Amino acid sequence: MQRIFLFALSFLLLTHAWAQEELDSVTVQAFSVPARLRDLPAGVGLIRNSDWQRYSPASPLPAFNGIAGVRMEERSPGSYRIALRGSSLRSPFGVRNLRVYLGNTPFTDPGGNTYLNGLPISFLGNIDIIKGPAGSHYGAGTGGVLLARTDTAANLLSLQYMAGSFGLHQAEAALRFTSGSIQNEVLYHHQQSAGYRDHTSLRRDAVSWQALVNRSAKSSLAARILYSDMWYETPGALTLAQYTENPKQARPAAGIFPGADGARAAIRQRLFFSSLEQQWQPVDRMQVLLSLYGAYAQIENPAIRNFEKRAEPHAGGRMVFGYLVPLGDTKLRLQAGGEYQQGSFHINVYGNAGGQPDTIQSRDAVQPVNAFLFSRAEWMLPGGFQLDAELSWNRNKVAIAHESPDPRFIFRTQYKGEWAPRFSLLKKWGPVTAYMLAAKGFSPPTTAELLPSTSIINQSLQAEWGWNHELGFRGTLWRGRGWFDINAFYFNLRNAIAQRRDASGADYFENAGSTRQKGIEISIRYPVVNAPVRIRPWLTYTLYSFRYASFRQLDTDLSGNRLPGVAKQQVNAGVDIDMVRGQTLSVTYQYTDPIWLNDINTNKAAPFQLLGLRAGSPIGSRWYIFAGGDNLLNITYSLGNDINAAAGRYYNAAPGRNYYAGLRFYVPSRR
Repeated sequence: MQRIFLFALSFLLLTHAWAQEELDSVTVQAFSVPARLRDLPAGVGLIRNSDWQRYSPASPLPAFNGIAGVRMEERSPGSYRIALRGSSLRSPFGVRNLRVYLGNTPFTDPGGNTYLNGLPISFLGNIDIIKGPAGSHYGAGTGGVLLARTDTAANLLSLQYMAGSFGLHQAEAALRFTSGSIQNEVLYHHQQSAGYRDHTSLRRDAVSWQALVNRSAKSSLAARILYSDMWYETPGALTLAQYTENPKQARPAAGIFPGADGARAAIRQRLFFSSLEQQWQPVDRMQVLLSLYGAYAQIENPAIRNFEKRAEPHAGGRMVFGYLVPLGDTKLRLQAGGEYQQGSFHINVYGNAGGQPDTIQSRDAVQPVNAFLFSRAEWMLPGGFQLDAELSWNRNKVAIAHESPDPRFIFRTQYKGEWAPRFSLLKKWGPVTAYMLAAKGFSPPTTAELLPSTSIINQSLQAEWGWNHELGFRGTLWRGRGWFDINAFYFNLRNAIAQRRDASGADYFENAGSTRQKGIEISIRYPVVNAPVRIRPWLTYTLYSFRYASFRQLDTDLSGNRLPGVAKQQVNAGVDIDMVRGQTLSVTYQYTDPIWLNDINTNKAAPFQLLGLRAGSPIGSRWYIFAGGDNLLNITYSLGNDINAAAGRYYNAAPGRNYYAGLRFYVPSRR
């Protein structure tokens, strides 16, 4: 631990690290208005096109994991989960406990789940991540918020093909054109692979259309339609003995339960999403944002113990009013708005007869509703001070009609309305900004937690909530070049929801008492050489101390134990080199501390370090070639551990050394 900390500190002091981006030029789309990063009183992570270009286009994991405080895992190809500040305690799979938006439109469904794995990197564009509770503006979720917005296209046409290890093939096409006052973009994506473990094949096809209508300087309308069809096999987790013997094997049969291959365990996920976004200024200094969407997700999941089919239509909208009030030599920005989502889900569970649905076991109709109202005041004072206050009132409820087997009944959650305040004070000293904040967050159980794969409704599960206190500093470095971002936080979470697994591998959830989560996050960038060759080292460092404050499991007192699923330290570092003729080279490094695998702290995954490389070069005026490799040290490690699994089935092996290469043809836009 000391060596890693000293490495991070010395890298910080001697090289300063990351790209030449002055704070004044970095814009974040947070709290419904564009803001300079230096004016934002919050822990923020950014992913831009230059970050995606460091890694393979096949997976978003490395770019997310390069952000301090963000942890993205993959139990098998396509099975993502993402945690902001350790929020994976309740995520056996999928994206939960955070809110995801495409533009200004909610992408997270009203049940609290987000099918982020259906979206390839090319559909995401720039991503702004607010770390920590942001319920005062975005509703339920103690982890944070992910805001994705498509970057402005530079090419009329782009065609790309890539191949790599483990049978990887990826093809993408992008067409951008203007018809009258409408700017159109059509994207197509196909990806397939045989997987790095037994029973880990993947196939994903996705297509989207986006249009932007600029009616006037004060009005615009954006439309989006996307469809994703994804299928991937799920190999299941291994015991330590099985993982040591052969980490590539799928879960074998055990007792009355078949293995992953015998059960044909897999997920078929089809997602349709459409949205409209209107922005306009009715009068000077006023802005109105309105978004409406409709979505439909269809899931088929043959698993070891059953075969689940889910149909999840849902719709909703969001509206924000903003007004800027000049007050002498100060400014007051006022906002008010709300969001509403409702779903009508149908979940049928059958027996699994070798990958085919058998006799019906249960049938449930689920109706989740997510609604909240909020107001915000941002007062920009003389002397570089900025005072923010925000408050939301949230109402989340779920009705589950259990239709079979008998007895039939209707269960309704009894969650009370939640107030979520947020207060912050920011001060600017030349190139340096300091802020402190206090924010309450809450997160009710998702529909997948109320009705997990056991098909047993957990009627006692309650929302988790807590207060986050944070202190941060960010600013430009020596001579105004590069920048740093350092924050420290303390989050006290009550009624923490934790995941458990039974002998069959089915998940269920409990309120696990309270936790104390303390952390430090550091991000630094600095250009060492600017011309003619740009050399840009970068570093992020995370130090966490997450423990149960008060937690009893039957007769065992686990108070003081470390939270499973969270590494104490993580270091990401690298260097980007841009050459005169457009050639690029990126070298990346990651170290992750051991991770506890259960609440009683008797098992933990070994630490690991990863080394990656990617190089690219233009060929003529319309061709670009790139190639790279991941896990070049060929480390055997587990990624996406099954926390608190029965019989010690914790381990999901990650890919060994692998390579990829691709070719892109593009036609630049006319200027």
